[in-house]
Amino acid sequence: MNAVRTALIEERRWFTLDAIAQMETRKLNEQIILRVLHQAGRPANTEDLRNDLLLLERADCVRIEKLPGHAGGELWVAELTANGLSTRDCLRTVHGVASRRPL
Repeated sequence: MNAVRTALIEERRWFTLDAIAQMETRKLNEQIILRVLHQAGRPANTEDLRNDLLLLERADCVRIEKLPGHAGGELWVAELTANGLSTRDCLRTVHGVASRRPL
């Protein structure tokens, strides 16, 4: 994978953590996260986001709840963990997630 693509993916993961962190409940569903990413100019589809969320879950940044969705599908809800907030705030490094400071 080239360096530009890798940087964009890592930034998208940071923006995902940031979007969830801004919610009072520290929870956000995948449809809203995708909207936030698109509005921030970060292209992503459901598969990209779910892969990102799985990576973030393995890194103990989020917990994923899978709810029944339309037509037998699922709706994923991500809840930010304390480690996820530390990663978002650049106090903890996670391979595959950009280090940015929130605005």
